[in-house]
Amino acid sequence: MFSEVVPFYHYRRRARSGGCPKGDRERARRYRKVTRAKDIEEALLNSLDTAGFTEEWLQKNCVSFVSDGASVMLGKNSGVATRLTARYPNLFTWHCMNHRLELAVSDAVDEVQAVNHFKVFLEKIHNLYSQSNKNSRELLEAAQEVGSQVLKIGRVLSTRWVASSFRSVKAVWTSYEALNRHFENAAGDQTRSSKERQTYRGLARRMQSKEFLCDLGLMFDALSELANLSQQLQAHSVTLLRADHLLKRTIRVLASFKDTQGEKFEEALTAQALGHLGSVPLESNAKLTPINAKQFLQSLINNLVKRLSFDGEMLHDLSVLDTGNWPSTPGIRHVCIDSVPPLLAQDGNTT
Repeated sequence: MFSEVVPFYHYRRRARSGGCPKGDRERARRYRKVTRAKDIEEALLNSLDTAGFTEEWLQKNCVSFVSDGASVMLGKNSGVATRLTARYPNLFTWHCMNHRLELAVSDAVDEVQAVNHFKVFLEKIHNLYSQSNKNSRELLEAAQEVGSQVLKIGRVLSTRWVASSFRSVKAVWTSYEALNRHFENAAGDQTRSSKERQTYRGLARRMQSKEFLCDLGLMFDALSELANLSQQLQAHSVTLLRADHLLKRTIRVLASFKDTQGEKFEEALTAQALGHLGSVPLESNAKLTPINAKQFLQSLINNLVKRLSFDGEMLHDLSVLDTGNWPSTPGIRHVCIDSVPPLLAQDGNTT
């Protein structure tokens, strides 16, 4: 039910452009005034009531509330979570793990300036093909010339999930030769203006720089791990204990990249030494500031720990539910009501 109420702003934005289904447009009109915590709470409770969930039933069974980290949702003084907790005292509130992951990645991007330069360049490539059918057609023709594959290039490190950013980086890596050939062809196309040709020459120089290729390999490896974490956290079966395990695994892998290069970064270094990647010649470009791999990886690790790590006491409480910690042959000594963690005793049914 809550999924119909919270994303009202998405429905409104998409409805204005005519880019959402009729049902979504109707929902947008229904919740067009839902902009404050009080309004969201009222809309949520009305939606639940309409679906047949009575207040008496909710008092007994409403156990958790999960949302993004917007202040209107999780604000300490008057956010939706605070208002619902006042109504349902035993409610467990939680900031969505995937939203936390996006914030951690965004923090790392802000901390490492060279990553922003990388992001801007990929945005240029995205805009080049998303806004021109001619360019998209010419890219396919260039791919045929070099026998390369072309994948759709989307936005990177924007407001989309990190998995979307990974797909964009993967698309650039896969389409590398085709992109370079198209830039070279367009740079010599006399039907284009001199300004356009100059722009394409700049794009080709960037693609042919050893620095950019290594940055792309680094981002491929890092975003691959983060995308995997994001997708696993979205599984309906994931628990907080499982999420903590996945987070720690991802941190270990990212830390290992500081000492042992990831697969694509290693390929980029090999191409750098050879002086070419397939049909693309490579040379150093002194004007480019490469991403400091160890700095970026450490920034990712630090922000993942900061944004996603759980409270130690909470994990200790939740470990009671992990069947892996249960004795194989439990006896009467293993059952002690007094030892039930506070987090699990919130519903008052432990006596």
